[in-house]
Amino acid sequence: MRRPWCATVRNVLLVGLATSQCACPVIAWFTAQFGPKEKVAAKFDPPKDKRMLVFVDDILSPVVYEPIKIELTRRLNELFVEHKVARETVSYDRLADLIMATPDFNRLAVSQVGQKVGADTVLYLHIDRFSLHDRATEELWKGRLQVTVRLTDVEKGRLWPKDREAGYLVDEVETPTRVTTSDTTADEITQELAARMADRIAKLFYEHERPHEGAWSGD
Repeated sequence: MRRPWCATVRNVLLVGLATSQCACPVIAWFTAQFGPKEKVAAKFDPPKDKRMLVFVDDILSPVVYEPIKIELTRRLNELFVEHKVARETVSYDRLADLIMATPDFNRLAVSQVGQKVGADTVLYLHIDRFSLHDRATEELWKGRLQVTVRLTDVEKGRLWPKDREAGYLVDEVETPTRVTTSDTTADEITQELAARMADRIAKLFYEHERPHEGAWSGD
């Protein structure tokens, strides 16, 4: 019996190979979807039985659009529980309540913030760069986000990385340039940046798979 998905893959390849302009992207897509995978070890394996606070901060580079902090926190909380990086996580609302109730909040150490919200560990995430516009115009949009992270135990201190004082610099993510005056663009770009960055950060802490480096990439 011919499997339906085999026919689908065959048809995609035939369409792509019909012209030289389409062949490379189609083969690259096929390789990524069905090619060999390699396991990627976690950069750090945190204790799994802890309650974690994701603390997104912008004290050195204040963001122009506050929802990026909420969205990053929400997505990371979901990924950490899903992949068992933490037993449970602290909601952004709980952290926001503490900030509002603490006039000298910015003077608290990261470990103190964690203790006050009942967390065992804190993933401190500093936003180093966040922008929504490519240039100084309201119509030209291009999202960029870069962050530095470090993991702290509220009792024992720094867990990871111990060899980089500022933390681990995560590769920047960006969105394609678009021209629009839509009122929803800022939210759409923010959600896309947060989803991609959260995925990169979460994978620092659990084993995952990616296309094998030896696989043909289409370059």
